[in-house]
Amino acid sequence: MRAAGAAFLALLLGLLPGAARAADDAPTPANARQVPARPSAGCKRSTLETGRRLERTIDVGGTERRYILDVPDELEPGEPVPLLFDFHGIGHSGAGVWDVSGFRALAPRERFITVYPDGAPVSFSRGERTFAGRGWEIRTLEGNRDVAFTLALLDRLEREFCIDRARVYASGFSNGGYFSHVLACARADRFAAIAPVGGGWLTWPCKPSRAVPVMIHHGRQDQVIDVAEARRAEHAWREIDACANGGPDEPAAEGTTCVTANGCASGATVVYCEGDFAHRWPADATERIWEFLRSHALPAP
Repeated sequence: MRAAGAAFLALLLGLLPGAARAADDAPTPANARQVPARPSAGCKRSTLETGRRLERTIDVGGTERRYILDVPDELEPGEPVPLLFDFHGIGHSGAGVWDVSGFRALAPRERFITVYPDGAPVSFSRGERTFAGRGWEIRTLEGNRDVAFTLALLDRLEREFCIDRARVYASGFSNGGYFSHVLACARADRFAAIAPVGGGWLTWPCKPSRAVPVMIHHGRQDQVIDVAEARRAEHAWREIDACANGGPDEPAAEGTTCVTANGCASGATVVYCEGDFAHRWPADATERIWEFLRSHALPAP
């Protein structure tokens, strides 16, 4: 969408005032290979339930929420492994993104657990056009029902599975991509890095507790969320993470081009990937996203 579409998104999703720069004195996220695992309470368990599609529920504030887990058979009890949250778009489900994003093909080899949560009802209207269905609250950072759900789910998974608490990540598509930004702004102490796809940016009062590594994917042919929204997200994170100018273009598969901003506060990086595709998850993005995420870990608290 062009200018009118961007204005529609602003109305649809609710803009909030200004982003701010991350503190320069935040802890430095060392190279992930140098950061030791931080085993969760679940690492004390002697058994491990595995399964490629474990359907579960959790009660959060009196509301039942659903999610799907992918726990590869290759994992061992007591082995701290990364955890990836993958958030679906509005009107879709955890089962849908489980089938589309492709992380389950990587999980056995890369040894990580993925959780695919279901959103709760949301509705946005403009004129006669309404977007409604399961999705994520993205207009606020404070008092956000879905941040509360995500943290409750994260706490449960850290109790039930052997999670490396230094390597918890978030990705998501469309509305779920927006929500990964919300998590990075609100709880940079729990999420090591994020990788939104096909999402955009609201001018949240984003003041994370540390510089956050971010990788963004977006299509120039996107007719739902204009590519200008993704470019705003890139520019916002460069400012928040106090990055220097972006580096040289790095060509990737399917005509996608990625630009990396280095020289960011505390050793973070911001990577922006853009290609000639519409509002969909690009097939070449999944492995690139995982390589980015796994290269970042939370510094010691």
